[in-house]
Amino acid sequence: MIAVLRSELNRTLMIRASWVSIAATIALGLTFGVYSADFWTLFAGIGAFGLAVLTTGQHYQHRTAMLLMLGEPRRWRLLAGQCVAAAVVATVTTALSGLTVADEAAQWRLTVAMTPLIAVMGVAVATVVRRPTWAMAGTVGWLLIAEGLLGKLRAPLPFSAYLNAATGDPKQLFIFAGWTVVALAGAAAMIRRDMLSH
Repeated sequence: MIAVLRSELNRTLMIRASWVSIAATIALGLTFGVYSADFWTLFAGIGAFGLAVLTTGQHYQHRTAMLLMLGEPRRWRLLAGQCVAAAVVATVTTALSGLTVADEAAQWRLTVAMTPLIAVMGVAVATVVRRPTWAMAGTVGWLLIAEGLLGKLRAPLPFSAYLNAATGDPKQLFIFAGWTVVALAGAAAMIRRDMLSH
């Protein structure tokens, strides 16, 4: 797992697209934080999720997943390494993107503390879907329709629970953690799929 973690962090820090995505997430987060801590929290969650989907999904999109799996045939270790790498990158990015939310220190701390969970969910979704564009398009559609229009961001659904937990509702933290565990279980089952079919 350590080799996977090192490899994932090196790859993320050496690819220009990753740097651009990280820099854009930080810049937009800083901008949104000036207007509203709640809006920053939502964007930080989507940004962390998106970074995790992008870094994991690129392996399947560019066919480098096969090389990773040859280097680490125990796929649960591969998944664990990807989760830890995504959590580290996303947490640092979220912390930096929220520097303009200084007057809401408690919300900043809760949002940063929850970032590893939403990053793990992003890795899990990318592992199941295996196409970053599809994963992000589906997530945006889900967020707008299921959670926004139908659930009014109050239903016990993943992003709603994340948002409400980050604003101080401890019950929602357990709901969000439950969603993350479900996504991770799905990823653990699906990572065993044959790479030749994708």
